[in-house]
Amino acid sequence: MKFYLRPLSFLYDQVVEVKNSLYDRGVLGVYKAPMPVISIGNLTVGGTGKTPITDFCLKALIANGTKVAVISRSYRADAENPSEVDVGHPFAARYYGDEPVLLAQANPDASVFVGPSKWQTARYAISQDKFDLLIVDDGFQHRKLHRDLNIVILDATESLDNYAVLPEGRARESWNNLNRADVLILSKCNLASEDQLKALEERIPKDKEILYFGYEIKTCRNARTRATLTCEEMRGKKLFLVSAIARPDVFEKMMREIGEVSKKSLHYRDHHQYTAQDVKHIEEEFRKSEADYLIATEKDAVKLIHLLSDPSMLWSASLEVVEQGKKGRLHEIISQFLR
Repeated sequence: MKFYLRPLSFLYDQVVEVKNSLYDRGVLGVYKAPMPVISIGNLTVGGTGKTPITDFCLKALIANGTKVAVISRSYRADAENPSEVDVGHPFAARYYGDEPVLLAQANPDASVFVGPSKWQTARYAISQDKFDLLIVDDGFQHRKLHRDLNIVILDATESLDNYAVLPEGRARESWNNLNRADVLILSKCNLASEDQLKALEERIPKDKEILYFGYEIKTCRNARTRATLTCEEMRGKKLFLVSAIARPDVFEKMMREIGEVSKKSLHYRDHHQYTAQDVKHIEEEFRKSEADYLIATEKDAVKLIHLLSDPSMLWSASLEVVEQGKKGRLHEIISQFLR
C-alpha cells in the first residue's frame, strides 16, 4: 500500500522543499522576537515525546529564575485567536488544547500561549509581558518565526520506514532537513533495542550533537483526589487504558511492564476531543473489563476529568524523562542564550 502512496509523497516533499528554499533565500519574511527563541520540534506528525521534553526544560529554567513563555498552536481546540492558557477555564483542554493545558498545569510559574499561528502568538505573548526566553512547542517546521536554537526530537522506537514523507510515512519533511537542527534528542532510548538506536544514529548528520533520553512511568495520580499509586501497588493488577496519542503502542508497552493491560483498552486519534458518547462507552467498557484501574495519559486526563460521571475512577500515568549520559547538557546548551 505504501508503494502506491510514493508519488503523493514526492509531490508533498517538493512543496515543502520549495517553501524551505524560499525561507533559506530570504524571499519569505521571518518575524524575529526581541528575546531568544528556542524551538522543540520533530520530523514526524507526532508521538516523539515533545511535551515531556518541553516540561523537562521548563522546570529547569524556572528553577533558575528564568521567566519563560511557551508558544503553541491551538490544534484541534476552540481558541481562534492568540490567548494565554487559563487552567481555571471550565473546559480548558477543549478550548486551548490538551498539551498546552498540561504544560500550564505542571508549570504554574511559566506562561503558556496558544493560537492558530505560532509567530502571531509569539508577538501577542511579547505584548502581554516581558520574558527572558520563548520556547516554541513543535516549531521546527514553522519557519515564519525566527529561532536561535533548533532542538529536534527523534523517537528511538520509531521504524525508519516511517520517516518517509507523508502520506507514505509519517515525516513532515525529508531527512536531509535535519541539517537545520542544532541539537538532536533521541527519545525513549530505554524502550528501543540496540539495533534500533544504531540504525537511527547512522542516519543522523555527523556534525550534530546528540542527547539521549529515556521515558519512564513510575506513578499514577488520581484525577480527582491527587492520590498516587506506585508501580509496586499496580503490580499484578488489571489495567484498563485510554489514550488519544500518536503512539498508543508505546504507552501500552510501558504499562505492560507494570501490570496486566486489559484487551478492552481503548485508543483514539491523536488529540481527540472526547464526547459524552465516548465517555459513556469508556465507562461501560471499563466496567465490563473488570479491571482494577482506569488509566489515561496525562494529556488525556485533562480532557476526561470534566466528562466522567465520577472523576475519582480515573488515574493518569505520570511520565518522567531521564537523561542518559551528559546529564545537565541540554540545560547547559539552552542557558548559553540567556547570558
